[in-house]
Amino acid sequence: MSQFFRTELPPALERHEEYRPFLRRDFSFVCAYCERPEVVLGGEEFFEVDHFRPVKKFPDLRVHYSNLYYACGKCNRHKADTWPSENLIEQGFRFADPCEEDMYLNHLNEGQNGELKERTKVGGYTCEHIRLNRPALLAWRLERRGIAADLLTLQALRENLALHLQTASGSDLHERVSEQIAALDSTISRLRQRSSDHPNYDRRGEWEI
Repeated sequence: MSQFFRTELPPALERHEEYRPFLRRDFSFVCAYCERPEVVLGGEEFFEVDHFRPVKKFPDLRVHYSNLYYACGKCNRHKADTWPSENLIEQGFRFADPCEEDMYLNHLNEGQNGELKERTKVGGYTCEHIRLNRPALLAWRLERRGIAADLLTLQALRENLALHLQTASGSDLHERVSEQIAALDSTISRLRQRSSDHPNYDRRGEWEI
């Protein structure tokens, strides 16, 4: 299973930057590599259009939509024009392709301190060249893990309130419980956005100890 699924069908455009609106939606407003969402980094302005296969080595793919990825500026600049040689590819070293596979499930393990450890040569190559263990990413992974725990608690509380609402008598009590549920829904939505809670988020299960 891949990390991201392309559903957009953009027209043929002349400049790769013109595909940005389509890429934002296809990549769920998060970085294809570190998975940090726009809301964490300060907005769309901190994101760039990455050429998965670099233009320097694959000029014919400059404006091919399938070669364009939505990435934060940091990941994009670390990746830059790096591409493995044929010899390295034959040995199993390459970038994990988030539109073809899930590197966090198939190629990397996340430790209790947020550090990624390679499971495969692909994971090691990708992690090293995009620097996926830089301090800001370690801190964010720990924050996201905490948010995931908070979401479970809040969702359970919301379910209890919803059950209570069904048996609540009196308009005042009904209104207060409804307001509490609405407040919880707002908080849950905000936390999901911050944790890049796209459909594949819970795919990793337990973290490595």
